[in-house]
Amino acid sequence: MALRLPTIGLLIVMLLLSCFAQRSAFAIFTNNEPLGEKEYDPTASLSQLQFTDIYTPAQYGTNAQPNTLRIRPILDIRPFWFLPLEQLVRPTFRVVTAPEGKGASTTSGYGDMQLLDLFRIPWPNAEVSAFRWGLGPYLIFPTANNDRIGQRAWQAGPAAAFSYFGIPDLNVAGLIQQATSFAYTSPRAKPVTSLTFQPIVTYQIGYGWYLKSSDATWTFNLRHNTSTTIPISAGFGKVWSLSPDLAIDTSSSGEWTLYRQFSGQTQQFTVNFQVTLLFPRAQL
Repeated sequence: MALRLPTIGLLIVMLLLSCFAQRSAFAIFTNNEPLGEKEYDPTASLSQLQFTDIYTPAQYGTNAQPNTLRIRPILDIRPFWFLPLEQLVRPTFRVVTAPEGKGASTTSGYGDMQLLDLFRIPWPNAEVSAFRWGLGPYLIFPTANNDRIGQRAWQAGPAAAFSYFGIPDLNVAGLIQQATSFAYTSPRAKPVTSLTFQPIVTYQIGYGWYLKSSDATWTFNLRHNTSTTIPISAGFGKVWSLSPDLAIDTSSSGEWTLYRQFSGQTQQFTVNFQVTLLFPRAQL
């Protein structure tokens, strides 16, 4: 595990750095948007590499303190002649420390990999409407090596995202993803049908600093007697611009579960720490 994750991160960084020299006429609507706004906008053209530590000091149903290391590259892919829409490809890799029961003991391992491929829709004109949106497939691969961490199910479904940036310094966006299981890697696996919504609000306060509410994901499991959780989050961050080709963002936030139903073990309070490499001019 210790060897594979740095290798994945290094390969992704090398791939993004190799794209610095490319300048695409298709990278529209990006020049006037702050990097601190584009980073969290699921429809914005910005290649990046996120490293997030998600620590839960208090969790319902257990005395353990779970932790997740999440690595998430976002690749901005320009349109091609056979695919005339800009794509934002977002794989997510996780190393999870999860409770083993109601006590304080934990177990660690790889989590299920997720892949979002969002196609930006060019209508309506974002320069006029200050509104963007996109559609695409959402996939979950059963890569977890522990039943307490993964769901042992291949899952697929649609995804949609939107963003409104018509108010100066303010961005309101959202990401909806739906997944349904269709194949399983274990006889103990249960069918899964879930819907998630991630509300995103950022406000730029100047000099690279910003406020955000973007880390909470509302989860609705749609099968009978399955869980629903609705958390809220708040945080702040700063973008450090190193060159026209590279910036670093650092941020932290807190997350609290506002509502839960049929959820045995779920977060009560979570702290998120994130470092992101931003590549404003990189486009595949």
